[in-house]
Amino acid sequence: MPFLFASAFLLVIAYPMVGGTVATVWVLVASQLLLLVREVSRGQVTGVGGFLFMSFLFFGVRPIYMVMQSDYSLFTRLFLIRADMESVTSAMWWASAATFCFAVGADIAPRIFRRQLARRHARNARPLAAALVTNNMVGLLLGLQLITLPIMLRLAGIGRGVYGSSAGAYFYDLPVPLQAIHIMGVLVILQRYMQRRDAVNLALLSVSGLMLLYFTWLMRDVTLFRGFYVAGLMVAGLTVIMELRGRAGYAWLILPVVILQPFFQHLGQARGVQNEEFQEESVLEQVAEEQTLSEAYWNFYRSNGDMNIFDTFAAAKAAEPSFYPYVWSWAYVPLHLIPRTLWSGKPPRGVTQDLRFLRGAPYSPGVAGFFLLDGGLVWMLLSMLVLGFLISLLDWFILTMPRGYLRYLMVGIITVNAMFLTRFFLWQYFYQMMYAMIPILALAWFFRRHQKRQLLRARSPKLGMANCNEIAAPASRGGG
Repeated sequence: MPFLFASAFLLVIAYPMVGGTVATVWVLVASQLLLLVREVSRGQVTGVGGFLFMSFLFFGVRPIYMVMQSDYSLFTRLFLIRADMESVTSAMWWASAATFCFAVGADIAPRIFRRQLARRHARNARPLAAALVTNNMVGLLLGLQLITLPIMLRLAGIGRGVYGSSAGAYFYDLPVPLQAIHIMGVLVILQRYMQRRDAVNLALLSVSGLMLLYFTWLMRDVTLFRGFYVAGLMVAGLTVIMELRGRAGYAWLILPVVILQPFFQHLGQARGVQNEEFQEESVLEQVAEEQTLSEAYWNFYRSNGDMNIFDTFAAAKAAEPSFYPYVWSWAYVPLHLIPRTLWSGKPPRGVTQDLRFLRGAPYSPGVAGFFLLDGGLVWMLLSMLVLGFLISLLDWFILTMPRGYLRYLMVGIITVNAMFLTRFFLWQYFYQMMYAMIPILALAWFFRRHQKRQLLRARSPKLGMANCNEIAAPASRGGG
């Protein structure tokens, strides 16, 4: 709570300073940073923390770069808005206020449902009798991983034309649930290896990991959006850390993203290059071709990269939409799956707002900017409050699940997708999560039934210890 009060105090201090000097920018950066530090201090990655981290990069670090480097090219060249300190600080104040409302909503959720969450935690905190990872489970997951490879090879062969096909809107996202199966395979087989540290399980884990990497590499050929394939690797990394350590702190989320920023920038510049055309020289050499490594980190935040969410938000604030959809953007989320053949009036590309101010540019004002275009500044603040409430409630629901691979996978999916939500439409965020969750939940349900049968067979007096080779030793982590 002290962090929230301090952040609110800095917002109040900064309000009369809007339009002033660069000091206003630093005050607002501090207001945002306090919200992030509050989440980091909890020691466990969550969707709320992932969202606040990316928001800080977009609406905190990017404005610092903008004013220090006088990088206003999008303001003047594309959006045709004023490039002065008042435009920057005004947009930044409202973006900071939106982030603050998100954090307040996230703080309210566990307070309202305190008793229910406490009962759920107490019920699920009891360790399971045994953590079962059987040969059948491992065999099924490896088999599914193997089956997905020719499917992905076929999609990669079609390339980026997948989205232009008649069913492209649906086939385009097919790699996401398939990649989720790979991630689950790696995590479950890792759990098996943790229970039986032998050469066979190590080999199976290596095979599973290599198939995940190969599948992800093939995903490059069907998309221009790096998050489409990088998100899965981030989920896999977080879940592995949680399996090994029981939890994943923010160092495992923030440091890799920050350290690999030049690499992400290079992938963006090479987004039109197919895998077979990818240059053979090392990525580090390509990144540092025309700049030092330190310059590559700093220039990651320039306007012609990925961090121009703030620029687009400022343009959205200056825009005059011809209509406000208000709650329609929320209501549209469950309707997005309806085929256009059945719904002739379906919004093109799922856009429910007036985005004419973008002048056709493929930029995003962030989810806060979309809320702004839904109904104005006050509507944006209220919507961010609701969004923070919902994501926090989802976080706590997952964090009070029994320990095990299912909980770790859900935490990873929610955290990483919340990071991308900062620049997504609501419906994009929702379906990206669902596409990853559904195959995992289905397999977890099947495995749970399988594990129960194995336990019953092992406890049967007639069978004795005949099935012990199928049952892992008891473990406090549980079996998911």
